[in-house]
Amino acid sequence: MRNWCAIFTVLTCCGCSASTAPSPAETSVDVVDFLVGDASLWPRIGNHYSNQILDEARHEVCWVKYANPRRFECWRWDDSFVYHVVDHAIDGDSNESYSFTDGRWLPRHLSGTWSLDSPANRVTWFTPSCQRDAVKSAGFPYRQRAWLVKDRDAGGDLGFRDTVVLEYAPYDAASGRSVPEYFYFGRGAGWYGWQRESIDLFFNRRGGPTVPMNRSVWCEPPA
Repeated sequence: MRNWCAIFTVLTCCGCSASTAPSPAETSVDVVDFLVGDASLWPRIGNHYSNQILDEARHEVCWVKYANPRRFECWRWDDSFVYHVVDHAIDGDSNESYSFTDGRWLPRHLSGTWSLDSPANRVTWFTPSCQRDAVKSAGFPYRQRAWLVKDRDAGGDLGFRDTVVLEYAPYDAASGRSVPEYFYFGRGAGWYGWQRESIDLFFNRRGGPTVPMNRSVWCEPPA
């Protein structure tokens, strides 16, 4: 995802829409089948590097970004939801990181179009020394939508796959203005694309170094 500061700077676009519309009347699917990709398909490159790090005991999947073990994003799941637990890959190669007080990100099981509004969510921002930044830690409402698209072309080495599309839309509480981001998850392939306004990042070709994840830089990781 983009820098937290950048999100608030550019909250000026209303009514942005995903490039792919929902497919009608889909059968319920387990989102984890889309969230986690086969190990043989990782790491991946395109116009962005990503490596999947799966911890089944924690019900956790992380993605190392920029071929840097200190830059990663991690999500977890239970029987009800997938949760966003940390973003440690801030733009500009920063050692800062953040987490959410809500963090509900996707339903565990998806049927049709799902939506969520989290007006009371707050962002907890950590400095490079893992001190809480009182200025950047603040209210951070967001809305989510997700749907399934059948046989979407993931490109690269992934081909056509059923795809879960996630629309993440942090918004300004006073005006409601928002600039959504779109995440793409292929069945059996995992996260392969991200879009926001004119920015398109795709990591759909196998290749690149196998970069591990450095968990030691994670500030106050959940149990």
